[in-house]
Amino acid sequence: MIQKWTQTFATFLLLSFSVSCAEKKEDNTLLAGLLLFAANQIKVNTASDLVNESAADYNQNNWGLITPQTLARFQSNWQANKPSHITGNLIILQTDAADRVAGGAASPYVAENPGQGVYVYLLDDYKPVDLPSGGFRFNQTRDTGLFSNSVRYQANGAFVDDWLKTFGINLSKDLVVFAVGTGNGITAGAYPAKAVGAGAVQDVTRGVYWLRYWGADIKNLAILNGNLNKKATGAGIALSASRSGINLERNAGFSVKQLRVDNTVLTLGLEDVYEIAKTGGAATIAGLTSKQQIIDARPAAQYDGTAQGLNVSRNALVVNPASAAYITTSYQSSGAPSATAGNQTFVPFEGSIKSSKTFPWADLLRDNADGYEFLDKAAIKTLFDTTRAVYTPGTTIVSQCRTNFEAQVNGFASLNILGYPTVYYDGSLVEWTALVAGHGTGAVNQVPADFKWRTDTSSISNFLWYNEPTHVVRPTVNLTATTTKKFIQEDKAYKF
Repeated sequence: MIQKWTQTFATFLLLSFSVSCAEKKEDNTLLAGLLLFAANQIKVNTASDLVNESAADYNQNNWGLITPQTLARFQSNWQANKPSHITGNLIILQTDAADRVAGGAASPYVAENPGQGVYVYLLDDYKPVDLPSGGFRFNQTRDTGLFSNSVRYQANGAFVDDWLKTFGINLSKDLVVFAVGTGNGITAGAYPAKAVGAGAVQDVTRGVYWLRYWGADIKNLAILNGNLNKKATGAGIALSASRSGINLERNAGFSVKQLRVDNTVLTLGLEDVYEIAKTGGAATIAGLTSKQQIIDARPAAQYDGTAQGLNVSRNALVVNPASAAYITTSYQSSGAPSATAGNQTFVPFEGSIKSSKTFPWADLLRDNADGYEFLDKAAIKTLFDTTRAVYTPGTTIVSQCRTNFEAQVNGFASLNILGYPTVYYDGSLVEWTALVAGHGTGAVNQVPADFKWRTDTSSISNFLWYNEPTHVVRPTVNLTATTTKKFIQEDKAYKF
């Protein structure tokens, strides 16, 4: 409402000054300044503004979720077959090589064709100073105001512009396609099941989320449905043993500052999620509909506490029920609990956010035989509307998990396949479970009992148990914080 009022008022001022200056034939400097001001205004989008519904037949999509057949059509003659709204290049970004398991793709990369404007890279070709071997997956340690060294949030404006420069991307005219090469967890040339191998789908969907957050139109972004190893040959995608070289000049200095939209509604701060939990999904939050539904994308057994956690001696729970165990790893560790994963650390308590519903991310994908592709649209709709019963008209989906990677698969399906308003909680459970006051070991507690964002209570969380403190790690809390969205404020400022 405030945004619309401001735009209306600005328009009124422009018209008033225009008439005044025309009548009085005065210097038009002020009018020119106001026109420049209007031209530089940023449209602040709501969650509903950002929805994109896929065609029932994914072959009809030219952005969002595209099929291998569509990518083959683009690659074979980009200049003739590119979507009508795209005037630039086709940039294909692979998570890994396509030939890591025998019997599928015979070469590692989609073939480039610079003469046609087709360029191909690995995501790990981007090597920032702190990741000289690659591994950047669109996130960065940020200061939320409440936490400054915890789970990673959206990488900032300097990062995104440097990343775009590295790959020569202009988001105002190019089409960027993220593609899984083979998948994660490949050992001895064998496919793992989707719970492991399909982790690369989390990476590519997070890439779309990150660029949309920074203002990219979904019509300039796509992910390939299914991996290249299983899909490329049958679809007729030409492959190659080499990929494109880095050209730091190709995007001519393009910056996300040139995208005059604000899509930061996609990322919620802890304070927003706290209100949703407190109100049972009826919070008043700018940019969201009046109803919200939190979905927890972790495996169901982690959500309800029945997962096999780490046992004695690493989990010598004395005051907890015998079935209680470490389940949720801390921001310093990765993945599910595993006795073979080294010295993992864990969050202060197990549970989930109040009013959330379990919706395991892997339910949305087929297994390795199908290259970890998404289910068809009708099946996904049934999952959202009926099986998991998380959506009714007028609802905004809030996708979260442990660190907001699993949640990317659910969020992509909701926002870009079904066209449901969807946002994300980047801090997720690693951040949520840090705000404890009632742990039996005082040193674990970081907030007073009356702290405004305390989470270890039954009114805010579906609390299961406190973890035994030996292996608990939690991020430091700023008790004087007045916001949990400092990083979002910084990102808004970057574009103004």
